[in-house]
Amino acid sequence: MLLLLLLSIIGNTLYAQTSPAAASDALTSARTLFKQGKFHEAAAAYRAIVEKDKPSEIVYSGLVQSYLKADDVPAAEKASAEALKALPQSATAHAISGDVYFRKGLLTEAEGQYKTALEQNENSARAWLGMGKIYATVSRQDQAKEAFTKAHNLDPADGDAWYRWAVLLPYPQSVDELEKHLAEFRSTAEQEHREREFIDLIKGVGNREVWVESSSVKQAEIKLETVTPQPGIMLGFGLRARFNNSTNALLLLDTGSTWITIPRSLADKIGARKISDYGIEGVGDSGPAAGYFAWVDKITLGDVEFHDCLVHISAHNDLNGADGLIGANIFAKHLVTIDFPARKLRIGPLPEAAAPTSSKPLVHSFEARSVAQFFNFGHILLLPARVNHSATGLFVLDTGANQSSVTPEFGRMAGKLWETREHVAGSNGQVSKVAALEDAVLEFSPFSQRNDTLLAFDRRSLSRQLETEISGFIGFASLNRMKVSINYRDGLVSFEGSR
Repeated sequence: MLLLLLLSIIGNTLYAQTSPAAASDALTSARTLFKQGKFHEAAAAYRAIVEKDKPSEIVYSGLVQSYLKADDVPAAEKASAEALKALPQSATAHAISGDVYFRKGLLTEAEGQYKTALEQNENSARAWLGMGKIYATVSRQDQAKEAFTKAHNLDPADGDAWYRWAVLLPYPQSVDELEKHLAEFRSTAEQEHREREFIDLIKGVGNREVWVESSSVKQAEIKLETVTPQPGIMLGFGLRARFNNSTNALLLLDTGSTWITIPRSLADKIGARKISDYGIEGVGDSGPAAGYFAWVDKITLGDVEFHDCLVHISAHNDLNGADGLIGANIFAKHLVTIDFPARKLRIGPLPEAAAPTSSKPLVHSFEARSVAQFFNFGHILLLPARVNHSATGLFVLDTGANQSSVTPEFGRMAGKLWETREHVAGSNGQVSKVAALEDAVLEFSPFSQRNDTLLAFDRRSLSRQLETEISGFIGFASLNRMKVSINYRDGLVSFEGSR
């Protein structure tokens, strides 16, 4: 009886534990699924390993990354919490916790986790990757490049570190590395399509500098004109642009856009030369709108003249009632002031750059003040904002959006949503489901508190694309009585005026 009992115990133990060879095969299988872009299957494979074997930071890292790639943020958050509980001294566990916070739009908490990871292991590749993302969002591009390079050198097999490092390489090395990355790390069809378009754009531009000012302009003032596609309907303010000394157009000033976007009809008229296909991301349920990038030799805005202009062309001839869109980032080398009450856009010299400090946090806590920190996600500027004195999130600063808005998830955190018959349309078509948060108080500066109705509709596509949670948009209606100054170099925006 004793012998049978011992054999039973030994047998059960052997059955419960996975052999080293089997564990290695299971990990290899999970990694393969991840690299094939089968993120849900990879997450299931990693979860099976966690439940069968002693937890390891490699497995937990794969599990959390798989959930994030599959855009299952709640599952990623749960797995990250498990990893920290099981491995509290693991730098990787803290780094992937930072990844989850970053995806949730909690950048202060993300920075804290990445720094904790580096305190525990200064050679944590995942922590350096995270710090690179933080540096990039707070407009410290040189430090971001150093951090991404360090992350890639420490772990060349990390696909995210590889991509971030490759993007910042000079041409043509960037194309070579990005094509290798795309061949080895598959993703969703949408993401792969976007990456191929980006590679084609780099090939089209090559070593050529874009948006070159014809002369050094220290100061300039450009008139803002109202954009009114129909009597009684005002979209916002626009700038009058002249293309190739021949054709004028009124472009809606849109801080949520990059460079200039014009319709195909105007592109054909001015002789714009196509470089590569590139879809237009925007509001609407129809997905990216068909478009392409093209060269325009010269564009004049007031007294400012640009050469070798990279312009986005929309296949649709109707851009929401405007002749086109223009992003303020064209003037990023200057201090950009949009004086809505005076109907002027001014550019001037940037203030002297402050010396960087290493001891203070890079991400500042939310505070509604006249000078605020914004977070740089390419051409999209995210600003911390609060609604109804309770819910805080990241909002896109977007003068091209007629009204301010929130996501349904954020709206439910701030109050009660009501059904509405309001129609919302953008470059990507109509929005099918729209709700309203009535009598809302939107805070993003000392002057912006006002009872208003905030429309609520889905923005998950943009959140997935930016890899951080977007809670809403600060639109023209919330800004049109203010003077807004944007310092792209330092990641600061200031507000003057009153509501």
